[in-house]
Amino acid sequence: MDPEVFSKVVLNSEEKKKEVTKYTRKRYLYNQIKNIPDKYFVGIYGLRGIGKTVLLLQLANEIQKIDKKASLKDTTRLDTLYFSADASYLRDYSIYDIVDHAKKNGYKQIFIDEIYYKENWQQDLKTIYDEGEVRVFFSGSSSLQINKGVDLSRRALLFNLKPLSFREYIIFNKLEQGANDEIGAISIGQLFDEKERKKLITDYAKYAVFLNEYYYYGGIFNSEVGKNDNEYFYMALENTLDKIIHHDLGYLRSIDIKVENDIQRVLDSIALKPVGESNYSNIASKLSISKPTLIRIMDDFQKIGLVKLVLPVGKLSVRKEPKFYLAFPFRAFLNSRRSQKPDIGSLREEFFVNHVDEAFYIKSERGEKTPDFIYGGKKIEIGGEGKNFKQNPDYIVKDGVILEDKVIPLFLFGFLY
Repeated sequence: MDPEVFSKVVLNSEEKKKEVTKYTRKRYLYNQIKNIPDKYFVGIYGLRGIGKTVLLLQLANEIQKIDKKASLKDTTRLDTLYFSADASYLRDYSIYDIVDHAKKNGYKQIFIDEIYYKENWQQDLKTIYDEGEVRVFFSGSSSLQINKGVDLSRRALLFNLKPLSFREYIIFNKLEQGANDEIGAISIGQLFDEKERKKLITDYAKYAVFLNEYYYYGGIFNSEVGKNDNEYFYMALENTLDKIIHHDLGYLRSIDIKVENDIQRVLDSIALKPVGESNYSNIASKLSISKPTLIRIMDDFQKIGLVKLVLPVGKLSVRKEPKFYLAFPFRAFLNSRRSQKPDIGSLREEFFVNHVDEAFYIKSERGEKTPDFIYGGKKIEIGGEGKNFKQNPDYIVKDGVILEDKVIPLFLFGFLY
């Protein structure tokens, strides 16, 4: 590898690591990842704009600090090295070339952003792991097809970094720097326990006012929130969506003009209609797209974290189709491009399913009144403040700050991570 190019990698790494020190707050996965045993490589994947690069750089600084404390007498270089695989000056070098050169220069902890931009990166990581001496942390925007062709399962642990939760949105956007940012995550067990829930409602009630704002500007990092410049956030989000389509989806399949147009139309079909009116059959029919093609597009959306598919449960669930929920804030954003407001019922359900680990929607017979979801073994009905128990749920999840038996305020689900 050209020494001048490697010097540029080192210089850029030091600049990026220094720059990230101004971000003192961390995403929810930070502590878990920093404590992973040294024998594993670590991969982080998730949607664009949710902080993967910052997380990598924060980990690079933290691990460098830990190594220096633990190895004061070690003369080996203790610095960590960061680079982005999509850097133009690294076009002629493979992941193996760069990491091997770094290893020969004494670097033991390598952090690689957007790794999937390099061909054969899986094979390169396998070789690097098997040769030993260095550890690699890497990121990408999809699940990276980690087991496709090359078995990395014994060598690398993969972590899905979700979009910013409602709790994190408040921490990053609503608390002054230096303020106490210990807004603790809560458990589903606390929400289902009446005594615990009432205490949580009292403690967290002051944050409920930000729920509607989260619908429109949450999920993705937005430095403009609170500055009356949210229109510029949507302009930036347009660019983010363009990169998702051309770069991230392009990694999974070739994108030509027709495919790009199909993708845009499918996204609009999901966003502009209530959740209950969208399924494979009616979208395929409306857009004149074959059902297999639509299923492949939806599978790609799910891999990059843009869409969450919720499966049915119940006696009529066999062969029934999933419901489609967008990551925040894409429903509101895509509606804004048509100068219309998103369906509030869909936003409520979207908030719920994007904050819980796994929920199933209840498929009912025609005319039958059933709750919306099964989650944690409980039947859940979601709605506005006037929602009642006609569907016979175990719990109603609804708007507002409400102290009632078997009622959970919707905003509290935003504190699960």
